[in-house]
Formats: sequence, C-alpha cells, structure tokens
Amino acid sequence: MELHVEDHPDPLDIEVLEAQIRREASAAMGLGDEVELAIFVRDAGRVVAGISGWTWGDCCELQNLWVDPSLRGQWLGARLVAAAEAEAIRRGCTQTIHFTWGFQAQPLYRRTGYELVGRV
Repeated sequence: MELHVEDHPDPLDIEVLEAQIRREASAAMGLGDEVELAIFVRDAGRVVAGISGWTWGDCCELQNLWVDPSLRGQWLGARLVAAAEAEAIRRGCTQTIHFTWGFQAQPLYRRTGYELVGRV
C-alpha cells in the first residue's frame, strides 16, 4: 500500500475520514450524532455576521465567528455567542470550546465571561 500526499484532497474523501471517526467514537462512547450549528445575520439575503460549529454529545465546538466590520461595536458578536450557547444547552451540552486566532475575538470572549484555558 502506498501513501499519497494531497494538497487539494477531495472533500468527499475527507468526509469519509470524519464520518468513520464519528461513527466509531459514537459507538464507543454513546455520543450520538454530530449536529451542525450555525446562526446567521442576513441583510437583503447577504450574510453580514454569523457563528458556526457543531454539537456532539455534551460538547459544543464553535469554530467560526464573524461580524462585518461595518457592524462591529454593536454587541452583535456577543449576541451570536449567547444564541449559540442557548442552542448548545438546548441540545444537552455542558461545555463549549471556542477556536479563534490571537488577533481576533479574544476580547469578545473575555467580555462574555470566557477565560483562556489553552493555547495551541
């Protein structure tokens, strides 16, 4: 068997890996299915802000939070975080993990009560 390095893998091939990992972890740990989570703010159909991630078992992972620069400073980001938290709780989550770059939303997360517990 040969190993193949791919710079632009087929998204369907990546989905095979993710689906198998989820299936095996769900079976081993009784986590159920991963469910996507996304909340958007639209203006005339165009996305101007949003937050997305997923929930799985008792965990919510938020991977993307963005607010159009013209709308920043209006607490829209905090409202998106609060809405995602409420939905995660509704889904049975007891923990939330956020991923952000150092130059981005860390002040927002601190203002909304989060603290940095790890850095990669």
